[in-house]
Amino acid sequence: MTSSPSKSTKQLVATIDALGKVARQKDLLRYGFTPWNLKQALAAGTVACISRGYYALPDADALDVELARHQARRTCFTKAAQLGLWVLTPMPQPHVAAAHGRPIPGCVVHRVSGGQTLMDILRQCVKCGSDVEALAVLESAVVLKKCTFHELREAFSGREDTAGRAIVAMIDPQSQSIAETVARYYLLQAGYNVQCQVAIKGVGHLDLLVEGILGVETDGQQHHNTPAGWAEDLRRDNLLVIEGIWKLRIPAAVVLYHPSTMLRWVKDALAQIAAG
Repeated sequence: MTSSPSKSTKQLVATIDALGKVARQKDLLRYGFTPWNLKQALAAGTVACISRGYYALPDADALDVELARHQARRTCFTKAAQLGLWVLTPMPQPHVAAAHGRPIPGCVVHRVSGGQTLMDILRQCVKCGSDVEALAVLESAVVLKKCTFHELREAFSGREDTAGRAIVAMIDPQSQSIAETVARYYLLQAGYNVQCQVAIKGVGHLDLLVEGILGVETDGQQHHNTPAGWAEDLRRDNLLVIEGIWKLRIPAAVVLYHPSTMLRWVKDALAQIAAG
């Protein structure tokens, strides 16, 4: 009969799991674990040393294990995606952090020394991505409660954070999806007045209301391509007609990857409304 893992080993495993299933020894020591805790976990087989100073759980992702062998780890948009934040376009090559700064085959290397906080990762996204890509990540960090809006403002208050402050100023914590965030961004850039999550009596909330007269719903398959979702969409559409509110239902894929099409539809719909 084998004994159950000690409390410290369980805590160690939970911490490595929270860090992405691979962690640096430096970071684990900073969290209060000791070399003895690591030795116990290795002996129990719950943790493996995969490279000098790097420890991993048995189910760690192959990319993270390979990066550890290069003394590197995920960062920027690649880490943001792993954290579940809204990433508009997957990076063609993983963005990785390495103190040595040397090239790593198939990767974009950021020279990073020491540990990485969420704010460090968000700052890298602002530097690497377009405004809309950065907005999606930063807004999702607030919406998904990874951080507060106040914490973001504090993090981007430095002299070198002008671009980041501009992104933070565009955040709307009421956004419900990346499609809604991206649609709002492009509509605002086109000069439209846009309201987010507008309550309509008897209907619920519209994703967006443009110029106060045109509703825009940004439909993703996850919530709308189901019998219940389809029935709810029909109910809402019928009630909007009764209320006299025009509405466009735009697929998320169009919003995210063909924004010019979305803008053309909005422009044409507003013209029809104006024509009576």
